[in-house]
Amino acid sequence: MDAPGNLQTAAPPTLAARLLKAAGQIELASKIAIVCVFFGWFLVDTLVVTLGSLQHGVRFFDISAVIADPSRMFFGLQGSVHRLFFIPLCIVCLFAPLLPHIGRTKALWLSYVAPLALMLICGVLLFWRTSGEFIAAPSNASRAAGNIIQFANGLVHHGGDLVARHVSIGIGGYLALIAGIVLALRGVRRYRSAP
Repeated sequence: MDAPGNLQTAAPPTLAARLLKAAGQIELASKIAIVCVFFGWFLVDTLVVTLGSLQHGVRFFDISAVIADPSRMFFGLQGSVHRLFFIPLCIVCLFAPLLPHIGRTKALWLSYVAPLALMLICGVLLFWRTSGEFIAAPSNASRAAGNIIQFANGLVHHGGDLVARHVSIGIGGYLALIAGIVLALRGVRRYRSAP
């Protein structure tokens, strides 16, 4: 018989063990939604650019490069440095729904909103980036220079309208958006019902 001083205390579970346990506690619909968000962000095109018979797709994990320079949507995104920062952010948002199953704080149920929030923020930033003035008028510009800059911005926006006709949301965008809405609704519902 072991004396109380000889009993070994159980080691605390590792982070991987805690994450696996949390993943097991997520209901099936949320698991399916997380997998759909993963497919929509990393494996399927979010935006599709069509120029004649040519098609070029942009995946969500490259959207930060498109936000930084919208013209890259048409010329390719190979080797983008933006991936180094944006992919980890995507992964954090993708695994955010595990948080309420690790910690027991009521507010953690709102982490289910993270994938949808990231997509909406990126959509707003992309819209803002492509619809603003491309050429800013300096504060000391003469009336003639201001008119020329205004004319140039008008041309760019007219061209932007033509370009927008060639850019559409791909299946990955729709898949991730629907799955993100499902996750957000489930998280908000659990937040409201949590004690």
